[in-house]
Amino acid sequence: MKGKIFLIDLDGVLVGDKKLNPIKGAKEFLEVLRSKGIPFRVVSNNSTRPPSEIVKILREKGLELEEERFVSPLKVLPKYLRSLSIKRVLLIGMEPVKRYLMEEGIEVVEDHQVQGVVVAQDRSLDFHKLRLAVSAVFLASAKIIPVNLSRIVKDDDGLYFPGAGSVALMLKHATNYPDELPNLGKPSKEFIDYALDGLEGEEVYLISDDIYTDLLGAKALGIKTIFMTTGKYTRDELKRANFEPDLTFDSLEELMEHFGLKSPF
Repeated sequence: MKGKIFLIDLDGVLVGDKKLNPIKGAKEFLEVLRSKGIPFRVVSNNSTRPPSEIVKILREKGLELEEERFVSPLKVLPKYLRSLSIKRVLLIGMEPVKRYLMEEGIEVVEDHQVQGVVVAQDRSLDFHKLRLAVSAVFLASAKIIPVNLSRIVKDDDGLYFPGAGSVALMLKHATNYPDELPNLGKPSKEFIDYALDGLEGEEVYLISDDIYTDLLGAKALGIKTIFMTTGKYTRDELKRANFEPDLTFDSLEELMEHFGLKSPF
């Protein structure tokens, strides 16, 4: 295992639902990585809660994780907004994200007269919010700022809904928005560089259940890809995506055995 770094997706790899309940073997997997001194970070495109709240919930669920080992786009978002001198935004997103942005000095309003439209996961997205968002971009030249470019999200009941990236692309299409949409989440180079900061190793692996959002982009960056079938996609989706990851596993136990990590199962 010398020289390897693991970037581990949260949803679909370590947790199995939106309540952040750990998947079998997740606790043991992280414990083994720590005990062997293998550098890793848990990476997530979760845009429903600030990073500190997610880590707190994971600990309450029995999944020990230090906040410095957890990276999400919300860690990058305030800095990105400040780099564009954006101080007033309309948010498509959940209440905890609104509080987080306001704590970071960003004014969050329900008005189309804003400098930016921040697009995160929003379970209360309705016509009123969409009307304001389209008007903000079309009438006030607001920037469209997706927290990530996630296409699709699996809900706890097995059904799916559009990710932040899909909603942002809809706004872009509706308003004939000319700019390229930024990607503050994985696997953009900026996000990966942030996640790898301070870690030493020669071979980086991204472990994820998401072929389209994560693994395709990671491979383009020269990162080794590990596909887990424990999340939203089955092996059949690899054929539809015409994508061949470096490795594929059906459980964390299989992954640990492959890399010669002592399994506590």
